Amino acid sequence: MLRKYIASFVAVVGIPLVGYTVVGVWFAAEEHRAALIEVQRANAQAAAWRITQFANEIEGQLRWATHLSWNESGADQHRIDALRLLRQVPAITDLTLLDGQGRERLFVSRVSMDRLDTRIDRSSEDAVQAALKNGIHFGPVYFRRDTEPFISVALAATRREAGVVLAEVNLKFTRDVVSQVRVGREGLAYVVDKAGRLIAHPDASLVLRNTDLSSTMRVIDAQPDQSLHRLISMQGEQVLLAQAPAPPMDWRVLVELPQSEADEPWRRALSRSLWITAVSLLVALGFAVVFSWRMVRPIRTLTAGAARIGSGQLDHRIPIDSADEIGQLGHEFNAMAGELERSYATLERKVEQRTQALTDANRAKSRFVAAASHDLRQPLHALNLLVAQLRVETSAAERQRLTLRVESAVASINGLFDGLLDISKLDAGVVHANVTAFPLQQVLDRVEATFAEDAHARGLHLHVRGHGAWVQSDPVLLERILDNLVANALRYTRKGGVLVGCRQRGDHLRVEVWDTGIGIPPEKHQEIFAEFYQVAPAGTLRGEGLGLGLSIVSRLGQLLGHRVALRSSPGRGSCFSITLQQVPPQLRALGLVEADDVPDDPLCGARVLVIDNDEDILESTGGLLRGWGCKALTASCADQALERLGQTAPDLVLADVHLDGGEDGVENVIRLRRHFGRDLPAIVISGDVSQETRTRVAGLGFPLLEKPVAPLRLRTLATRLLRAATRLEGASGPDGSQRARPRCGCPRPVP
Repeated sequence: MLRKYIASFVAVVGIPLVGYTVVGVWFAAEEHRAALIEVQRANAQAAAWRITQFANEIEGQLRWATHLSWNESGADQHRIDALRLLRQVPAITDLTLLDGQGRERLFVSRVSMDRLDTRIDRSSEDAVQAALKNGIHFGPVYFRRDTEPFISVALAATRREAGVVLAEVNLKFTRDVVSQVRVGREGLAYVVDKAGRLIAHPDASLVLRNTDLSSTMRVIDAQPDQSLHRLISMQGEQVLLAQAPAPPMDWRVLVELPQSEADEPWRRALSRSLWITAVSLLVALGFAVVFSWRMVRPIRTLTAGAARIGSGQLDHRIPIDSADEIGQLGHEFNAMAGELERSYATLERKVEQRTQALTDANRAKSRFVAAASHDLRQPLHALNLLVAQLRVETSAAERQRLTLRVESAVASINGLFDGLLDISKLDAGVVHANVTAFPLQQVLDRVEATFAEDAHARGLHLHVRGHGAWVQSDPVLLERILDNLVANALRYTRKGGVLVGCRQRGDHLRVEVWDTGIGIPPEKHQEIFAEFYQVAPAGTLRGEGLGLGLSIVSRLGQLLGHRVALRSSPGRGSCFSITLQQVPPQLRALGLVEADDVPDDPLCGARVLVIDNDEDILESTGGLLRGWGCKALTASCADQALERLGQTAPDLVLADVHLDGGEDGVENVIRLRRHFGRDLPAIVISGDVSQETRTRVAGLGFPLLEKPVAPLRLRTLATRLLRAATRLEGASGPDGSQRARPRCGCPRPVP
C-alpha cells in the first residue's frame, strides 16, 4: 500500500508536469521548425538575388559595348571599348562584336589571338537569333577542358546597326558570390544549372570535377509542397535544404544547413525541460514517501491485526489509539472480533444448515427444469396466443375478460422457459449458425419494434440509432443477442433510458447497448455471464428472469465468432457491445428486398389451415390469424381438414406433430399435398424438442417452431413462406396450373 500511495502521489504531480513538458517541447520544436523554414527560405532567396545581380552586372557592362554603331565609328574605338570591358569584368574571357548584318567585326580574348574585321557571317547562329528576338540570351552552361564552367551571353543592341555582342563568361567568379552567403555556422549555398550540374560552390574543387547533382534535383522536384528537404549532402551528412530560382539563367540556388546544427536549439530546450522535470519528480517523490509512510503505518498495524483475527485468534485486539477514521476502523475490528468469538460455537452448524439449504435449492431447481420443460408448453402456447388475440380484439367486453395480468404472466413464463431451452440447446450443440450477408438496419428495426412498448410502459426512453452497414452474421441469432441485451438493459434501468448505436472500427462494426441502470462492479464483470446469476440484490427483480440472458449472449457470441464486451461502473449504467464483420459493397448479395419495400401483406386474405389436438390452441390460433386478416380454418386431423377445405387448397398449413389417436401432423401435411397435387407451404409446430424430431422435420424440408411460439416469430415465418409461394405462382406457365392468390390492401395488424 505504501508503494501505491507513493505512486499515486507522484502520478498526481508527475503526469501534469510531464504532460506540460512534452507539450512545451512539442510547441518549441514546431516553432523552431517554422522559424527554420523562414530563415532557410530567406537565405536561398538572398543567394539567388546575388546570383541574379551578377548576371545583371554582366548584362550592364555588355550594353556599353553596343552604344556605338559600326557606321559611326571605326574598329579602333570598338577595340578600345572591348579591351576596357575585359579589364573591368574579369569573368569575361572572350568578347565578339558583330555588326548589324551579323558579321564578325572584332574578337578579343584573354587566352586566344585577337581577330579584326574578319566579316564572318554569324547571323544564323542560335545565340545571335535569340538575342535579336529577346534582346539578351543566356546559353547553357558548358565546361572547358571538363573543369571550369562557362556560359555564352549574347546581347543585341537597342539599334539594329549597332549589332550584337557575344561574351564567354567564366562562372568560377560566382564562387565569390555564394561564399558571401552565411548559413549558420556550417551551412553553405551553391548553384546548379538547369541540367543539375554544380556551377558554383564555396569548395571550388567540387565545381572543377564537374559534379552532377541531377539525382538530388529529382528528389527535390518530387516534393513540390515542402519548403525544406531532408537530404544527404555531398559530404555524406544529413542536411536541411531550401532552394530558390535565379532568373534569367534558369539556375537554382540551394542553401543547406546540417541537421545537427538545425536541431541544436530545440535539443537544448528539451534537455533543460527534462532536467527540470526530473528534479521536480524527485522532490515530489520525497514528499510522497514522507506523507505515505505516515498514512500507511497505522494501516499496516490494522492489516496485521485483522490477519491474526482472520487466522482464528479471536481474542486478539488491534492496538490503535488514533482518533481518526483508521482508529475508528480499528475499534470496529475489535468489536467484530468479540462478536465472532461469541458466535464461533454455532458457526459450523449454521454453515452446515446453509450448505444443505443450497443443496436442496439446487436439486429443486434441477427438478423444476426437468419437469416443467414439456408439461407447461401446451398451456403456455395457448395463453400466449390468447394474449396476442387480446391485442387485436375490438370488443370491450372481451378485452376486459382477457386481462393484462394474463399477458404479463405469460410473457414472463415464456421468457423463463426460452432461456432454459436456449441454454440446453446451446449446450447440446443443436444450434447451428446460418451466417449470411444482410443489412443491419433490418435487425435494429425489429429490436426497436419489439421493445418500444415495453420501454414506454416502464417510463423509459428507448432510442435505436440506424446504420446502413451490411454485416456478416446469422440475422436470427444476432437479433436474439440484441433482444437479450436490450431486455436486460430495460430490466435493470429504473430511470433514464436505453440507447442502441453503432461505432465504426476499421472493417468491423461494433453494436453497443447503453443503459442508465444500476451498473455492475468490476469484480462481477465475468460472473454475470454465468447461468442463473443476477447482479441485483435478491428479490428486487422477482419474476423478471432467471439470470440466463447474458449467458445466452455469451454462448451465441462464441458460436458466431463475435466478440462480446462490457464496460460498466456501479451507479452509472452499463454498455454491452458486440463486434461484427462488415460486408464490402461489392460483395453484398444482389436482389434482396427489405420488408419495408414490399407493398402488400401476403397474410391478408390468405387461407390458413391449423391442425392441432388442443381446442384452446385451435381457438386462439384461429383468432390470431383472423386478426391478421387471414381466413383461418381449424381441424384436429387430416380427415376433418379435408372435409372443411372442400375443393379449395389452403395457402398455408400450421400443424402440430403429435395429434390424437397416434396421428402425425407431418404425415397430415404430406397427405394434404398429395390430395391437392401441389407443395403447400407448411410450418410444423411442436413441443417435442428431441433431436430425432428435429432431424426428421428438417429432412422433409419443413420449418420447425417450438412451443411456446411468439406471435411475431410465427407471423414473420408465415409471411416469408407465403411471399415465396406467391413468387413461384407468379413464375408458373400460362396453363394456369397454379393459381395466384389476389393481393389485398387490408391494413397490417400488429401481433
